[in-house]
Amino acid sequence: MSGGYLDKLAAEYGIHFVAPARRIDGRNQSKARGTCQALLKKHGPGHLRLVFGLINTPVNRGNWSSHVLSAVSWLVLNKPELVEHPAFVSQFDLLRLDEMLERAKDINPSAPTITLAVLLAHELDGSVSAILPGKVA
Repeated sequence: MSGGYLDKLAAEYGIHFVAPARRIDGRNQSKARGTCQALLKKHGPGHLRLVFGLINTPVNRGNWSSHVLSAVSWLVLNKPELVEHPAFVSQFDLLRLDEMLERAKDINPSAPTITLAVLLAHELDGSVSAILPGKVA
């Protein structure tokens, strides 16, 4: 899929890609074009829309980094039973992705993406199970 298609899809969520050397100066900008292009190519537009939609909340809009996009993608792909749980979206909306990414960087500076993915899974496993008991993990 072309870069133009990616730009159109990203624009649906108010995301505008900027060059890696450029400074981010707004919550609608991202340097993660390559990451998004890879996710789009590998998993399709539906997957990328879901990832964008989960991040595009009043609290988390602006967390368009490669680390966050990749970690949320990993969560969606590897924890389908969690993502399909009725309480998932409401509990995901309560997360502070910026704070969780900083925590992931503190815990494991050499692998913040996978550390963030594990933190997300752990946090959501607990909160979703607490709201609506049922097999999640």
